[in-house]
Amino acid sequence: MKKFFWLVVIVLLVITFSDHEKIKPYKEQLFEAILDKAAIAGDSKEGALRKTRKQLLELSEQWGESQRAQLEKATSSIDSLKRFRLNYCVNKDFSPILYGEPLQQTCTVIENNYHNLTQP
Repeated sequence: MKKFFWLVVIVLLVITFSDHEKIKPYKEQLFEAILDKAAIAGDSKEGALRKTRKQLLELSEQWGESQRAQLEKATSSIDSLKRFRLNYCVNKDFSPILYGEPLQQTCTVIENNYHNLTQP
């Protein structure tokens, strides 16, 4: 009970001083981790979509703005991600924005997470 009390006190202190510039990045990372875990625990499809989106956006940090915008649009929902996979990864349609190595890396990330996206 004593440990729980101190945990609550620490959480309240972090919330109180969360706008401080030294604490804010850690708070945002903690909230991202909590949201990831909650999405995975709540709905496996939404958790898989969130994980896929996060991996793709981390991968696209080195690419252009239009490529990032296309990935954000493609990962906006599970249906749009499935459509993107079907068009560009399976059917090998030409994408004027995302092509070559970035498209191959994108398809690899999607394929790695696809089984979680299609689970009932």
